[in-house]
Amino acid sequence: MNALQKLYFVSHPLRLSRYGAHTSLSTAERIEIIDALTQILGTTLGMLAQLRLGQKKVRNGSFLPVQQLFHRLVRANTDYADFLISGITDLGGYADTAALYFLNDACGPQCFADCLTGIGQGMRRLRAVDALLRDYRASATANKDNASKRFFEECVRRNARFLSMIENNLPHDQPG
Repeated sequence: MNALQKLYFVSHPLRLSRYGAHTSLSTAERIEIIDALTQILGTTLGMLAQLRLGQKKVRNGSFLPVQQLFHRLVRANTDYADFLISGITDLGGYADTAALYFLNDACGPQCFADCLTGIGQGMRRLRAVDALLRDYRASATANKDNASKRFFEECVRRNARFLSMIENNLPHDQPG
């Protein structure tokens, strides 16, 4: 092996993907999907900032059940964000986890009702994203791309689980 090949292997280590979707998609498809996942991640991290701020607002001892609820929601949101970051990385994108969490924690003081409003707006965006993820899954199924299909099934499943957890525990707008 010559020096140039060694340099390439050192600077670009072989990436192991959980689903293998990075090898089955074209570069253009991966870029489009990375962009979509990055937008979902932005929404998720925005909701995380609102959840953490809401968690700080209910630190009074008489709000123990609400504190526990917000703790579970923050943990679920963090798990979902970590999944999105690993998906972006698996597809060849880049996401600096520490910087993203730091940037989204820098929000101004708001009241508890504003936190709930921000979470509701994020929920509406994630509901819209659900259709996009289902379209990607249908496309992967039509193209007989099992690796991408498994990846998008996991994306749809995690998005739905996170949405249902928020919808079942926090007040939200009723369609009218």
